[in-house]
Amino acid sequence: MKKPPRIGVLAIQGDYAAHAAALAESGAIPIEVRTHEQLSDLDGLILPGGESTTMLKFLERGHLFDELRKFCSTRPVFGTCAGAILLAREVRNPAQRSLGLLDVVVERNAYGRQIDSSILFSESKLPGEKLEMVFIRAPRIVETGPDVEVLARRGGHPTLVRQGKLMAATFHPELTSDRRVHKAFVDLVKANLRPEADSAPQRD
Repeated sequence: MKKPPRIGVLAIQGDYAAHAAALAESGAIPIEVRTHEQLSDLDGLILPGGESTTMLKFLERGHLFDELRKFCSTRPVFGTCAGAILLAREVRNPAQRSLGLLDVVVERNAYGRQIDSSILFSESKLPGEKLEMVFIRAPRIVETGPDVEVLARRGGHPTLVRQGKLMAATFHPELTSDRRVHKAFVDLVKANLRPEADSAPQRD
C-alpha cells in the first residue's frame, strides 16, 4: 500500500493550520514550510491566503522566492487567494511580482474590502453538490490561457482552476467542512508522485 503524500503548506501568513487539517482529512501528511530547505522532501505544496505583498517581502529574504519558483515549476502546487496571486503570470490592481507559472491574469481585491467578504454556493466540475466558496478580500481571475481548465465560477469569472500540476482558487476552501477541493489536489499530487518517492523507505 502506497504511503500518503507529503504536502507542504507555506506557513508565513493565512490560516495554514486549517489547510494542514484539511490535507490530513484528505489523505495526505501536512508539513508546515518556512524555509527553502524544507521544500526538498515534499511531494506537493499549498500556497495559502494572506496579504500577497507581505508574503512577497518574506519570500524575497534568503532566496526563498527563487527556490519556491523552482519547486513550483516541477511539483504540484495549489494557491488559494493570495497564493493564487503568487502563481499568476500577471497581477493587476496594482501590478506586482509573481511566480508567473499559472497562465492567468489576476486582479487583487477585486470583490472589495474585508467587510465585503461573502459566502457563495456554486456549481463546479467536482463531483457532488454545489461548492461552498468563502471570499475574503478575494482576487478575481480576469483572463485564462488555453491550457487552463475552469472548475468553478462566480458571476462568469473563474474561481477554481487547474493547469497541469497547478491549481488555484480565489476563495478559501480550508474555511469550510467540504474537503472536495483539497481531495482534488491530493489526487493531483498522487498522480504526479516521483518514482523515488514511491520506492523510498517510509519516512516518519
